[in-house]
Amino acid sequence: MVLALIAILYLGESFLKPITLAFFFATLMKPVCVLFEKWGIGRVIASLLCTVIVFLSVSGLIFLIVRQASEFADDLPELAEEIKGFIPEVQNKIASSTGVSTTQQSQMFEDQSDGIFEGLQTYVQGILQNTFTTFGHFFLTLVYLFLFLIHRSKFKKVILKYIHHKNRENGHKVIDKAASVSHHYLWGRIKVMTILGIMYLITFLVFDIRYALLFTILGALITIIPYIGPLLSGVLPVAFALLEGNDTSFMLLFATVILIIQLIESYILEPWIIGNEVSLTPLFIIIAIIIGGMLWGILGMILFVPLFAIVKIIFDHIEKFRPLAFLMSNVDDASVSNRLKEEKEYLT
Repeated sequence: MVLALIAILYLGESFLKPITLAFFFATLMKPVCVLFEKWGIGRVIASLLCTVIVFLSVSGLIFLIVRQASEFADDLPELAEEIKGFIPEVQNKIASSTGVSTTQQSQMFEDQSDGIFEGLQTYVQGILQNTFTTFGHFFLTLVYLFLFLIHRSKFKKVILKYIHHKNRENGHKVIDKAASVSHHYLWGRIKVMTILGIMYLITFLVFDIRYALLFTILGALITIIPYIGPLLSGVLPVAFALLEGNDTSFMLLFATVILIIQLIESYILEPWIIGNEVSLTPLFIIIAIIIGGMLWGILGMILFVPLFAIVKIIFDHIEKFRPLAFLMSNVDDASVSNRLKEEKEYLT
């Protein structure tokens, strides 16, 4: 059963990725769509407006990234010269600490350089190919999003028709809770990324880091991937500042400020804004990231965390799967027992 599900997720990637992303966008935009409808706008027009909002938001981010990346690419020859000037200093430090001479290091680099550049070329080609595929998926996602928002009531009714009438109320709760978890998790992530981006931008401008906007956007976006994202968002600007040849005191102060920002993000912003929306243990969050990355790449690393949370909610309401739900949950026995007791009393 599990192997069949994994095979479906892997083989159906091109179909499932855009439709899953559209589902999460739909849970994110549903309150906005409902608000438009309360203002007297028809559902079709309200759904179209929400789809346009998503399109403009994502397109705006892509435009900023591409523009900043093009400026970065234009400055690559200058950066290459800076790196060349930085390499002898690194080689001398390696020679003094390991005993490997600079001549030996240069020979080792030359022996490996062909393989490195071939691998880099393949990697860049893969990125370009994935970029065009992602654009195709994005436009398909917008179509799915528009249709999900229009027919959102019908989808819920269809799911409930497959549930026995005795469990119909329970089914309502599962669907509503799954949609609520998806909405609050994604909206919380957006708020955290926005605040983090503001802190990063101020820091980069104060320290006069080049390509501040590029590092800010990338640093904020990749934090949507739990654990891995925040680490990369801090390492990249620090590594770039190091390559620029800044002195030790500057680097220590800059790295300390970045570390403080990451601690604020991890221990203040996330618990305060996102809280325990997904209610998954760190183990299952890591498993979700790994499986998502293996099956769907970067998008899978983002989407599989809330997907696992939805699976846990479903398991919570099926008697024989409740032990698995408890294993996935980050709450203790007493909390689970009290919550299940409250649900049972509610349903009876």
